[in-house]
Formats: sequence, structure tokens, C-alpha cells
Amino acid sequence: MRHPRYELMQKMVISFFLVLAGLMPLRAQDNPDTLTAAIKIDTRTIRHQGGEYHLDPVTIRHTSSPLGIGDAIKLIQTGPGVTMGGEGGSAYFVRGGNMGSNLMTLDGVPIYGVSHLLGLTSIFPQEAVGETVFHTGGFHSEDGNFTASHIQMISGNGDFKDSHYSASLNPFLVSGIASKPIQKDRLSLLAAVRVSPLGLEYKAIRPIVNRYQDVLKDFGTFVGDAYGKVSWRKDERNDLSFSVFGSVDRYRFRLNESSEDILGWANLLGQVSWHSRDLGRIDSLKTSISFNHHLGSQEQETLFEGANNRFLIRSALDEIIAATTGYVGAGRHSSFCFGIKLRGASFNPGAISTAEGKDVASITTDRSQTVLATLHGQWEYTLPDQFLLRLALRGNAYAYGIGATTAGGWLFHPEGSLFARWNMSRYLGIEVTLDALTQYYHTLEGIPLGWSLDMLVPSDAILPPEQALQGYLSTFSVFGPHSIRIGGYYKQMRNLVYYGNASSFFSSSQSGWHDDVKVGEGSSYGVEFLYEKTSPVLSWRTSYTWSRTDRRFPELNEGRRFPAKYDRRHVAHVAVDWSLLKKRTVNLSLVSQFTYQSGSWETIQDGYLSVPFLGRKEPVRLSLISSLNNYELPAFIRLDGGLHLDYSAKRMKHEVSLGVYNILNRHNPFMVRYNAESNTWNLISLIPIMPNISYRILIK
Repeated sequence: MRHPRYELMQKMVISFFLVLAGLMPLRAQDNPDTLTAAIKIDTRTIRHQGGEYHLDPVTIRHTSSPLGIGDAIKLIQTGPGVTMGGEGGSAYFVRGGNMGSNLMTLDGVPIYGVSHLLGLTSIFPQEAVGETVFHTGGFHSEDGNFTASHIQMISGNGDFKDSHYSASLNPFLVSGIASKPIQKDRLSLLAAVRVSPLGLEYKAIRPIVNRYQDVLKDFGTFVGDAYGKVSWRKDERNDLSFSVFGSVDRYRFRLNESSEDILGWANLLGQVSWHSRDLGRIDSLKTSISFNHHLGSQEQETLFEGANNRFLIRSALDEIIAATTGYVGAGRHSSFCFGIKLRGASFNPGAISTAEGKDVASITTDRSQTVLATLHGQWEYTLPDQFLLRLALRGNAYAYGIGATTAGGWLFHPEGSLFARWNMSRYLGIEVTLDALTQYYHTLEGIPLGWSLDMLVPSDAILPPEQALQGYLSTFSVFGPHSIRIGGYYKQMRNLVYYGNASSFFSSSQSGWHDDVKVGEGSSYGVEFLYEKTSPVLSWRTSYTWSRTDRRFPELNEGRRFPAKYDRRHVAHVAVDWSLLKKRTVNLSLVSQFTYQSGSWETIQDGYLSVPFLGRKEPVRLSLISSLNNYELPAFIRLDGGLHLDYSAKRMKHEVSLGVYNILNRHNPFMVRYNAESNTWNLISLIPIMPNISYRILIK
């Protein structure tokens, strides 16, 4: 079970969000595009090819969200083969993998903390993204160091000719974006800033909040992110860019006068990239060097016997990546890609410091460095509108334990991916993907699952790299505005980790977190279905997944297999986009989304065993638990709806969105908690019906 203190924190923050939405009382409820012309379809849909889903900006913005702000992760959670974590959060699980098996990159730079506002939205502004591609199989040779999926965000460049500005506002985030030439046709700037006004809003409505609850004494927060990119066109064949991105989430809770909790996470990314074209036999060459920093922390201050006692735990990862990739054409039908990537990473998971009064009592760190060198190559053969075959290979050399107190060593692993598509006729085709993947770090998931409060630990001889082998076969048909795809997958996973101490993630026992990690395996198989229809007036998308996912750890559950926590047997989504009014200057559309997902799994006691105890008249009752994850929560059902109005006037465009999240006001289960006073298990839900509003303006 998760720690009640941090469960309470999330419930109070969610409740505060509901106050801003106008809801009372303050209580959580208990109870590059390689698609052929035959497959390309219009906007306001998901363009898909085997294991790649290209997400267009309009669909992303119109996706349902508790905050009224659509983002790529919320859209991905509605796709086939994907199950989501807790209500309204950013956790997603792809084809049986763990949350930490997924990777998000910005221009090839990994982002390890992907959520804002306790998971209710993602950290990167979609307006600064030129293209978003979600990969689930048939990966390219440049991809690596994950075993489930890859969200590839490719940033846009600033405008080299004219200036463009945009701003957006809602009760949870305020943002501004600028795109402009610094030197016309040569040098451009793209900049974006987002800040949450929650801290100021709480101060303004604190008397109202305190009137309806007496648990949260004080609350403070700072949430924001900033992105900047300078692009230089040296000439027609050479481009140079420099980009930097930073995000921070920091929350301060005071539940009583004698203690205060502070939690947060942050990211800092920087990259220099050079792109050259027409280099003799090499068509294109991309070279980059990047830096990535991720930090998650939890701090607690307690007043004890007149002195402040402070406890702090942090998990940090610093990474430097240098990469170069070349692209070569070989005749009319073949092309090659080759490159090298070097990663140097410094891990410091579970670093602890404590202080009594003003004196530091103890400091515990667990630093370790790793180096990952990857050679990769790819061959692609294409017959336009008929056949595509892509073979990607990677060879990895991994050094671990550098600078650590434990013994180090080397590991070598090959990886590979295959993608094949055959358009058998104008309307019918088949696709096949095969992948052998390796991941050289593990994520020890904290509380609640899906927040960025997780420890990232390096792979070594005790915790070997996570590996996955998966295959996927599908058939697809495209006729007019309709697109249908149905396929099945099978996946085997090795060296998965089970973190048994997540319920006390921020306790002093973390100095020995190694002892609480178990290594095991898992399997997953399922059937995926996707149907889309797009038109200027009415578009809709339906996805359904039937799957079964399990885990087996020799040291747990007597070595027997048990369901994965988010083994949701049935997952179905329906999204509708109806254009009510479409004129030259005014567009009005109605969007709606329905979600059904089988319940997730929890471990609860099945009963009791009465045992006589020496010296006591009454027998002692011992809890009986038949298996891990032995109880399936009720199904998750949610209906959302909203109106989107676009109005253009001269050089300005206004966008207004009004929506309602969870129209049915269903108390979807988030978790279960044991109530010792009543000797019962209670279902906990978080978000009831919740209206939202947002406004966006674009200036050209």
C-alpha cells in the first residue's frame, strides 16, 4: 500500500484544483514521414504506420484533460495497446511494459520527468513542437535505451521571415510563445515560457479553502517551464541550432503547525546540433552534443522538542550524449543510415541527508557512473505504394560501476528491429514488426505511480539491463475517409524490477534501497483495433485493446505468476470531433470522448487465520493473502465533452475552449486503503465532475 501521508497530499491538491474549477465541498471521493500516398489521411486524426503514430497539433489540443489542456501523453493514453495509470495522471503503459520502460525525447535528448501539476499535464508546451511521433514497434536504428515505447518530440524552428506570437491562459497555466527572425533568412529565435498561477490563486482563496476543510493548513507551489532555440542557416546546406529547456515542479504542504513537507522535481536540457546536406556520397549528416539533468526530491521538516528536524532524500541523474548519424541513398529504392552514440551518465539515487536543529546528522549518497557506446545502422528498401522493408541493428557496449563502491564491469548486447509493409491491393495491406530491445537503467516507481518522484538506478550485475522481445502483425485498410487497422502482439520481458518499498519511498530506510528490489520477468499479449473516419464536418476515432499481462519474480508470490498492476483486460476509447460551424473567420466544433478500462489490480487480504497465542485468552488473527495483485478494482468509465471556438480577425486568431471532465460524475477508483478503525478496505477516487476553460491567442 502507498503511504497515507502522500496519498493525502495528492487528494488535497486535487481538491484545490476543484475549488478553482468552482466545485465544493473540498473532499476527495471515497468510495520524418514515410507514409505512402495510399495511407496518408487528413488532419484531426492520428496518422499511423505500423509502430508509428504521427500526432497532429489540433487533435492534441482537443484531447480531454482535467485541466482543459490537451497534451501528447493524454492523446497517447487513448491509443491501441496503451493503458493508463491513475485518474487524470501522466502514467501510461504500452504493451505490458512498466511506466519506466517508456522514453520521451526532445530532439533526441531524453526527458526523465515528464509531468507537471502532479501528473495532470505534461511538461513541454505543444506549441513549440513541430512534430510528435509515438513509436511502439519497428523502431529506427537511432532509437534505443528503452523497452516499451518512444515519444519523439521534434521542435520547430523560429520563423526566418516574419514574427509570430501566441499566449494562452487558464486557471492552471499561463504561457507565452514567440517565433521571430533575428537576422532575416539567416538567424531565428523560438522561445516559450509557461508558469502556473496556483500559488497566487491559493493565497487569494485560502479563506474559502479553510472554511471547507481543516487538514491542509498551508500550501505553496511553483510550477513552470521555459524553452529557447536559436537556429542559424549558414548556407543552403548547413544548419546550426542551440536549444535549452528547463522545468520545475515544487510543492509545499503544511498539514499541521509542527511539520512541513516539500516535494518536487526538475529537468534541465541543453543541446547543440549541426545538420549538413549534400556531402558527396553522404546525403545528410546530423551531429549533436547534449546535456540532461533530472532531479526528484522530498523534504520534511518537523518540530520536535523545540528543535527543527530536517530530512531530505534526492534522486538525480546527469547525462551527456554525443551522437552523429549519416544518411545515404543507394539507387532508386534503397537507403542507408549509420551512426554512433556515446552516453555518459552519473546516477545518484536515494541520496539522504538529515539534520537535528542546525547540525547535519548524516549524509548518505550512492553515486555511480556508466558509459554506453552504441553503433547503429539501418537499411530501407522501398517500392512506392507497394512495399517497404526496414532493418535496424544496434550494438551496445555498456560499462557500469565507474566510481562506485561496488564492483564494475562491462556488458555487450545486440539489438535489432524489423518493419515490413506490403500493400497487397489499393485497399488492403499487412504490416509486421519485430524488436529486440535493451534498457540500461531501471525506474523504481514511487508514490503515487506516474509522478516524477521515481528513483532512476543504473543497471549492473545485480540489476541486469531490462530486455524485451516483441512481435506484431496487423492488417489495415484505407478507403476514402475511413481507415481500419487490426493486429496482435506478443511480448516477453526479462530483468524487470519490483520495488517492494514504494510505500515508504521517502523514509530513512532508503539508505538500503538495494535490498528492496527484486528482479523477475513478464509477458504480455493482446489484440489491438483502431478505426478512424475523417471529414470536414464529422470525424471520429475508435480504439480497442484486449490484452493480458503478468509478472513472475522468484522471490515473490512463491514464484507463481500474478497479474501486472495495470493489466487491464479491456480498454476502449471513442473520440468524436463535430464541426458545428465552419466559415472563413469562425469555426465552432464539439468534441467528446468516452473511455472504458477494466480495473487495475491491488493486493488485499482474503481473510484471517485465528492462531492461539501463549498467555492470551483470545487467539491472534493473522491476515491471509492468497496472491499478489489478487483483487481487481471496478472498471474505469469516463465521459468528457467540450466546445472549441476559433475566431480570426486580421492578424489575430482567438481560440476558446470550454469543457467538462467526467460528465457522469463517476467516482472512478484510484486505489484501495485499509481503514483500521472500521476494519474495512475503502475505494479511493480523486476527480469528480470538473469544468474547465482555456483561452489562446495567436498574433502574426
